[in-house]
Amino acid sequence: MKYALGEIILVVIGILIALSINNWNDRRNNDIKEYKLLNEMHGNLKTDSIDMAGNIVRNTRVLHSAEAIQYQLENNIAWNDSMATHYSHLNTYTSKIAIVKSSYENLKSIGFDLIKNDSLRGKIHELYAQQYPFVERMESEHMEAMKYSLLLPQLTSKVKSVSKWKAKPLDLNTLVFDNQFKETVILFIKAQEGFIGLYQYLQQLQSELIEMIEKEIAIKTLPN
Repeated sequence: MKYALGEIILVVIGILIALSINNWNDRRNNDIKEYKLLNEMHGNLKTDSIDMAGNIVRNTRVLHSAEAIQYQLENNIAWNDSMATHYSHLNTYTSKIAIVKSSYENLKSIGFDLIKNDSLRGKIHELYAQQYPFVERMESEHMEAMKYSLLLPQLTSKVKSVSKWKAKPLDLNTLVFDNQFKETVILFIKAQEGFIGLYQYLQQLQSELIEMIEKEIAIKTLPN
């Protein structure tokens, strides 16, 4: 009887050890997956932050050109060849975010519980599931409408290209009194200011998430 009881105890202990090893292996595998995914996301965010910085620079340049045109028209300033670059910027501008989402798509397929840090998981959700889609939707709905429905029709009928990077009004004296054109430029300025603000906010979120990921990676043991 004692022998049989001892065997049962040994079997139970063996099962518990096996379960413990399996649980340990599962945790280790998940730790490795999390580590690799965070490194991948860190790389994606670095790429995205470079793209975002470029968007801010390009849109700010176009904004300054629009402001220069508005100032010229409002103050009836005579033509200067330096203005040709500003008119060209309005005619050629295009700058939209290009987000690398491979790591986020991998996380969705694996499951968000892979990220153990609640704050980090929340920040990832905020950027990828909320802010990125919002800005992409704003670009698609409002930037495209501004460009193709308002700005380009005015430019194609009232401004001509004189070289690859230069353009000028067909008749500056007429344009000075063209309220429709001037109002379009003002609307464009406001739209540019809005999008630059959105891009700067995304840039801030990217920086915060990069910092959080770097701290999370630093406290983890490099998996073999």
